[in-house]
This record gives sequence, C-alpha cells and structure tokens, in this order.
Amino acid sequence: MPLDRDLVVRTALDLLDTEGLEGLTLRKIAAALHVKAPALYWHFQSKQQLLDEMATAMARDAMAAAELTGSWQQQLRMMATGLRRMLLSRRDGARLFGGTYMTDNRPLVAGEPLLTALTEAGADLPTAVTVTRTISCYAIGHVLEEQGVVGPSGARDPRFAPDARKARLEGEGVPLTAEASDYLFGDFDRSFGDGLELIIAGFGAILADRSGHC
Repeated sequence: MPLDRDLVVRTALDLLDTEGLEGLTLRKIAAALHVKAPALYWHFQSKQQLLDEMATAMARDAMAAAELTGSWQQQLRMMATGLRRMLLSRRDGARLFGGTYMTDNRPLVAGEPLLTALTEAGADLPTAVTVTRTISCYAIGHVLEEQGVVGPSGARDPRFAPDARKARLEGEGVPLTAEASDYLFGDFDRSFGDGLELIIAGFGAILADRSGHC
C-alpha cells in the first residue's frame, strides 16, 4: 500500500489509543507502517505537524457525524456534546486536541452557521465568539479531567473514587467538600451537562438583559 498522509495519520491515531500521547513516536508509527522513520518526513516535517493533522482528522470525523440544527440553545448543546464525544473517542484526545492548529479550513467553516444563529438571537459577534470559545475550552478541560480519572480500558483510578475522597477528608471539618465528591467524580455525563447548561443560561441572561435595554 502506498504511503500517503492519510495513512500515516490514521495509523498514528490508532497507535495513540494503544501508546498514549507520551508514547507516540515517529519511530513507532514508521514501524507500524513497515517503513523507516525518515520516510515520514516526506509528509510531515515534525511531530507537531503530524499532531496538528491528527487533531484535524478527528475534527473532520466529528463534523461528518453531526450537523447543528434547531434553536441556538440546541446548537450549543450539540456542539458541546459532539466535541466531548470526539475527544473521548481517542486516548489522550483532549491533550492532543487542545492548542493544535487546524490544517484544513473545513472545521473552521463549520462554525459559521452557529455564529449566525447566535448573532440572529441578538448577540454581537464578540459575545457569540466568547460563548462558543468558552464551551470549547470547557469541553476540553472537562475531558482532560475525565481522561485523567478513567483509563483507556474504562477502569477508573481508585484514588479518585468518591468514597476514597470522602474518607480522605474525614476529620477535616469540611462536610460540603466531602459530600461534593460524588458530584465531582461520580457521573461525568451529569457534571458535564450541568456545567454546559450553566454556560448556556448565562449567555441567555446576557441576551435577555440586552433585549430589555433596547
């Protein structure tokens, strides 16, 4: 099979699931492709270029699986849940995706309908950009924490078990902090959804305030 950029990227993504971001090396990717490492430099001049392309491929895959429709609230929810699902689909997905450069315009262009919906709802462009960026950063940060607790196999790090956290705080005189353990490290789907609704409600309040002052 001829060596091309897409094959290199797909092989790297598969290796990411087994090796993790720290263990992913050009040498291992080349070995999986049955080529010498220098052959990869015909397609990527550095590991960072490859990481950027991997993140972009993840974004393209997510775009193909989702289309934003409905009210602006529904579109923000779909954007957030789709991003979280994409990041969780790969080991160290949040670490890979955060701060990488999109090498393809398609993931960038895909955000235009959402910005249109938000501005048509009454937001100015800076506010619309702020809420989408806030949700994006929130999703990446939430998944970063999730993937620090739940390993690739689905097994949880026992140090973060709610009961273990409660036991650790016993005798500290912080009953609310101890009780919060269930919420912090119990149901990640619930905690993500609650945080997302808080952001959406805040944006809605801004729109309502501006509408009331018109």
